[in-house]
Amino acid sequence: MTTPPGHPTPGRGRFEDSARDRVPGRPYGPDELRFGDVDRPEPRPIASSARRLGFVATRLLGAGVISVVAGVLVGMLALPVVGAAGLTVKGGADDFLDLPANLTVPPLAQASRVLDARGNVLAVLRGEQDREVVSLGRVPPVMRQAIIDIEDSRFYEHDGLDYKGLVRAYLTNRENGEVTQGGSTLTQQYVKNVLLMSATTAEAKKAATEQTVQRKLREARYALYLEAHLSKDEILERYLNIAYFGDGAYGVQVAARHYFNVDVDKLTLPQAALLAGLVKNPNAFNPAIHPQAARERRNVVLDRMFELHHIDAAAFHQAHDGEVVLNRQPHSADPCADSTAPFFCALVRQRLLNDRSFAPTEEDARRLLFEGGLTIRTTLDPVAQQAAQSAATEVIPIGNRVAASVAMVQPNTGQVLALAINRVYGPTADGQPAALSTDFVHTKEIYPVDEDSFSPGSTYKVFTLISALESGLPLSTTLHAPLCYHSNVFPNPDPQGKNCYGNADPSEDGFYSLTTATWSSVNTYYIQLAEKLGVLKTAEVARRMGVTSCRIRQHNNNDPECRGVDGITRVDGSSILGSNEISTLDLATAYATLAARGRKCDARAVLAITQRVGGTDRPLPFDTGAPCQQALDPKIADKVSAVLQGVINHGTASGNGQIGRPAAGKTGTAEGFSTASFAGYIPQLAAAVTLADPRGPTSHPLINVKGRNVFGGGYPAQVWSRTMIRTIAGLGLPVEPLPTPDDTQPEVPTKALPDVVGQPQQVAEQTLVQLGFHVRSQPVPHPAPPGTVVAMSPAPGSEVSLNTEVTLQISGGLTGTAVLPGGSTLPGFGALAQPNDGQPAGGGQPGTDLRRQLNASGGSGPLDGTDGRGQGGRRRR
Repeated sequence: MTTPPGHPTPGRGRFEDSARDRVPGRPYGPDELRFGDVDRPEPRPIASSARRLGFVATRLLGAGVISVVAGVLVGMLALPVVGAAGLTVKGGADDFLDLPANLTVPPLAQASRVLDARGNVLAVLRGEQDREVVSLGRVPPVMRQAIIDIEDSRFYEHDGLDYKGLVRAYLTNRENGEVTQGGSTLTQQYVKNVLLMSATTAEAKKAATEQTVQRKLREARYALYLEAHLSKDEILERYLNIAYFGDGAYGVQVAARHYFNVDVDKLTLPQAALLAGLVKNPNAFNPAIHPQAARERRNVVLDRMFELHHIDAAAFHQAHDGEVVLNRQPHSADPCADSTAPFFCALVRQRLLNDRSFAPTEEDARRLLFEGGLTIRTTLDPVAQQAAQSAATEVIPIGNRVAASVAMVQPNTGQVLALAINRVYGPTADGQPAALSTDFVHTKEIYPVDEDSFSPGSTYKVFTLISALESGLPLSTTLHAPLCYHSNVFPNPDPQGKNCYGNADPSEDGFYSLTTATWSSVNTYYIQLAEKLGVLKTAEVARRMGVTSCRIRQHNNNDPECRGVDGITRVDGSSILGSNEISTLDLATAYATLAARGRKCDARAVLAITQRVGGTDRPLPFDTGAPCQQALDPKIADKVSAVLQGVINHGTASGNGQIGRPAAGKTGTAEGFSTASFAGYIPQLAAAVTLADPRGPTSHPLINVKGRNVFGGGYPAQVWSRTMIRTIAGLGLPVEPLPTPDDTQPEVPTKALPDVVGQPQQVAEQTLVQLGFHVRSQPVPHPAPPGTVVAMSPAPGSEVSLNTEVTLQISGGLTGTAVLPGGSTLPGFGALAQPNDGQPAGGGQPGTDLRRQLNASGGSGPLDGTDGRGQGGRRRR
């Protein structure tokens, strides 16, 4: 403990301070409190500590002496109103003696600071009292002197009670006939502030502020005790930190930031004088509301400092003649709105308010979070955050109806590095919730962490791929995936009367391996796979990988947080295609598990929480999530990574997903363009991107967004690649290898090609289609009767795979009839015949003309990631 020269530290006694031991400020003496070249007599020397402490001790040791002091106080303060109050000097002295001597000081309410991973301040979470406690050493001498001169010029001389001031108050009270002055010292003012801060009821607050003799006696009793157990420096420091400076600013540090946008140690003389003048009446002298009154009050302080020889003439005149200059930075009612990463700030705040490890109730958590003066160190990386935010807003500008959200997670730690949306944080202009608002600029909803927002589409297929590999199926597992597949296991969707699951493009009809079906995101392949594996197995894999959404838990589960939310049943085939909503953050977490070779870590937004206690930072508990664990065999994870590289290299993301180094990922587009997603990773980073219209994905599909319909391999892949490239460059991440890309092709059956030359076109086509070949017919000039097959390629008798496209040359013109899924026909085009069981089959890569006609007719079926129930991507609000 250090104190000014001539002021040795007294013993602490029984002083109770639940505000915890604090670090004292540096020592300073009377000479440090003078500024400029003062050409006036030196100030009177401060009374020695021995003399002051002896004076206090005398009053505290003898009850008789205390009684005398109390009697004097009562006489001075209450003489004009003794009759009305029924209070006597003797009774007042007894009351004084009955008061408790020691004062319990609760912790000062302080704002909490939220820091990013590099120690930058992301946000300041303020409560009713915005305060930051600082040591006296950080308060410049000019500020200390200003407050002492205007509030208690004999602060370093008295023992907590200014008897000269009491005499003055006595005379004033006697003249006015009421208690208007009490001769309060800084110590008494500090006591008053402590009592007011401790008051939890209206009655207690009134008792702490009303002009009564009882209050003055209580303040005097506590003041005497404090002076015996704290140094003057300690009392001054405590006063400067507890005092209210108006406009919601508590404590001198926040006041300096609030009015002048500087830290307290940078305060100038006129600024210090203005702040010192505020404590008498923070509202009446508020410079933001009453600038002239504030200027006049500031000059009163300067007059007093000059009168007491603490500033010279030059400094006095320069400050006195100057205007009041403020530099007030605007503060939003919601502290997260002022954050550099507002949506991440909101996530941290909500998680802590819901965290019963952090505090037993939400009310306790709110008090601790906004008044506890915490330092909350988070996982957010400013480089990654800037990369994600800029990518989202460049590809889908702010103001577009479509919300583009990004979540980035670090593999092996689960740390959330970035959380971005192409929105401005804040209430909507029309006051409507995001799902109803037409204000596409603002929103407070944190889409990346909302598990009930949007469907992931075919990014969810990765969990079925894992399920297949864990079940022992090889990557060469070959299935024929028709354009339209009727399931005998799951209820079939019935868009346009097709009663089947469909693919996104007619060219996807054919044979596929696990690898190639994943590259092209072939729905009818994955539905058949799900029939073999079961949809509950896929859901279990997703949960194991880090997906927490209630929508992918088993139907009628007993999880309390999932009460009333539909889960997955054994016949929910559409869930395989990503119809059930999960959060973008969960998607990023699951893909980070793959990047970490199967090691799953819960998504973490907070690294540490500390609270300053004395000179140390005390760690506080909070929910850190389950320890990281091996959720997947590393060999299985490596196989998946080997397959997913092909999605970027030559699959559905080949146009926009490349980042200049090995990467793996998966696209997703829900039925009817309701949502579009991309999730991908390198060994050091994983990120997921989701696009949808928050008003309702199904009712407001991603059609004609910036002139085009949105697939997962389009805008979402663009946002992902830009985010990854910029983060990698900003963090200087070296290239780390992924497993060698897999290129396993389907094992397609072969058959001898029959000779159909000379047959009518329609007969020839049906013969070939029923055998499983793809057929393409083209007219050629030839003398044979019109509609006759005059040549074929490959040649008749060739042993070819069923994926082979057979080209027929037809004399004169096309006369065959193409049979489409559902039974409709297109005259004059090559056939896609129906098999005997009524399911579309056969077919293959149809000719260019046929594909164009099919697309024009609306026969392309659902998109990549379709919801087979016709409800994909719906928003469950």
